[in-house]
Amino acid sequence: MSEEQTESQDKNRPISMTEAAELYGFNADYLRQLAQRERLKAYKSGNTWLTTPANVEEYIRSRQKKGVYRDDIEAD
Repeated sequence: MSEEQTESQDKNRPISMTEAAELYGFNADYLRQLAQRERLKAYKSGNTWLTTPANVEEYIRSRQKKGVYRDDIEAD
């Protein structure tokens, strides 16, 4: 498996909102609200909201295009 395929799989692996918040500098409750309002692609498994790094990055890009996202917060 190539490095690019591995990175792609990592970006598409399900992560909890808590993990997404830690990775991208958001509050987990805020990410859950975005998911409930269908602004962040996510799904619920039992009582847990899950998303992917790719979905969070897509949300960040969409906000940057509108000039709503702060430049001092960067995704790693």
